[in-house]
This record gives sequence, structure tokens and C-alpha cells, in this order.
Amino acid sequence: MRSKSRTGKDKLSGVFAPIITPFEAEEIVYTELEKNILKYNLTALKGYMPLGSNGEYRGLTDEESLKILDIVQKRRAEDKTIVAGCGRESAKSTVDFIKKAAAVGLDFAFILTPHYFVKNMSDEALFKYFSFIAEASPIPIVIYNAPKFAFNLLISAELMSRLAVHPNIIAMKNSSFHPTADYKKHIPEGTDFYLLAGNVKTFYCGLQSGAIGAVLSTASYLPEYCCRLYQLYVEKKYDEAEDLSNFLIDLSENTVGRLAVPGVKFGMDYRGFFGGSPRLPLLPISPEERKHVADYFKSHGITKFK
Repeated sequence: MRSKSRTGKDKLSGVFAPIITPFEAEEIVYTELEKNILKYNLTALKGYMPLGSNGEYRGLTDEESLKILDIVQKRRAEDKTIVAGCGRESAKSTVDFIKKAAAVGLDFAFILTPHYFVKNMSDEALFKYFSFIAEASPIPIVIYNAPKFAFNLLISAELMSRLAVHPNIIAMKNSSFHPTADYKKHIPEGTDFYLLAGNVKTFYCGLQSGAIGAVLSTASYLPEYCCRLYQLYVEKKYDEAEDLSNFLIDLSENTVGRLAVPGVKFGMDYRGFFGGSPRLPLLPISPEERKHVADYFKSHGITKFK
């Protein structure tokens, strides 16, 4: 088994935008996906995460997923990293999909905790699940700790500590509200294992607690704002960073943050990206919600992406 590459930290340090899957009449509009990636290439985003919750991955076939990944791979700028959701309910099916995705082009595989049999998902079961995948995966994996998408199943700090020493497990995206600081102190000393924030509410405090970057829904429609916050933190301009963090949290809480994926898609449409409609059973946001978001954005100086 390969040893952990110290370039992993470099490839994950920064802000990632979840890549939405653009639909019209239930079909994927691949040309608009390409245009979105080309626009994102103009930003300081570290990279892209297709096939996640914002990409509505549970509503995609494997064939569609691999075509999306192929487009993102071919259209990304050379300096952008691709991470993608690859988790399946069984370890074997997860490995099978990772191998297909790696052949198309993928730097890291994000693995959401299996949760259909949530009552059986003990730390020992999850340890064996992630370890099996890590042993067989041709690329490094990132644990995706997102209780809201996994029947409230939380990766414990103790489990993360055990997994962190595996040579092919490079990081964990913490989309829970369990403190990043607690996870950080449980990383074994000398281990090349890193933490990523998973939402705008915990982004700034996550950086303060040792996270090296983030995957943020907000970055899908406000990429330059999220990258600016990260850069301010790197430059140790903490007061400015905190002010921008508060601005983004307020904006999210009062608009897109409470509207989930359909809201993110409208936020993208408003800014000149292509969000499009979600795929059923998700519904677009209502005309009243669209007006509220647009008015709130306008009143807070959010204009078209340039």
C-alpha cells in the first residue's frame, strides 16, 4: 500500500465548489455544466466536487455520473483538484465505482458514511468499511462526515483517529456541527491527515481550529467571496476575514441556506451561472422565494459574476 503523499495537503488546501448537476425537463444539460466549469476556472477555487449532495448524486445513474466527471476533468484548469462523491452502501460497490471514476480522472474520492442500516453502523463496522475501501482504492479517500445526509450518523472523533493512520485515507470533510477543534486534537501526532470544513457557518472557525480548506455550497454561487475569506485568513487579516464570514453566514441564513439544493441552483442562476431545475422529487423554489432571494442579494450588493 502506498504511503501518504504530502502533496495531498497542497491539493486540498483552499475552497472547493460543489458542482451542481444542471437539469432541464429531467435531463442533464451537459453543455451548461461545461460552461459552469469554465467560469469557475476564472476564480481562485482550489477545485471542484461533483457527485455530491448538491450534485443530486443519489438521483444519477452511474453512467451519468461518469459522464459528468469526464466533463469536469476535461474542462478544469490545470491547477484545479477534483474530488468526487463515490460512496455506496456496500464497501465493494464503492470500490467498484471508485475504480471507474479514477479511470476517468479523479484526485480524491469522498466517501459518505453508509447509513441504510444505521442502527448497525457501529464504530467497528464503519472502521472495517472505510478500511476495506482504502485498501482497494487506487486513489486516496476522504471521509465525508455529513450526519444530515446519513440519518444523523456522526463519525466519532475516536473512529476518525483510528482511520487517520491509514496510508490511503487523507482527510475528513466535517459537515457536522461537532467542533473541528475536537477532531483536530484526535489526529495522531505525525499523521498526514487533514480536516476540511463542510459549510459556511463553520468555515472560518474551522480554519481557526486547524482545517486546511472547505467544500462549501456557498462557493457554488459566491466562489470569489469564499476564496477571498480563505485568502484573508491565510494573510492573517483576521478582522476582515471574520467580517466577511459574518456577511456570508447572514446571507446564507436569510436566503439560499434554508432552501437547500434548489436554492443553490437559483443562486447560481441569479449570478449568471447555470443552475437549472432540480430533478424530481426535488422541486424548484417558489416564485415568492425567488423574489426574496433576488431582492436580498441585490440589497446586499450581490451582482452578476464577472
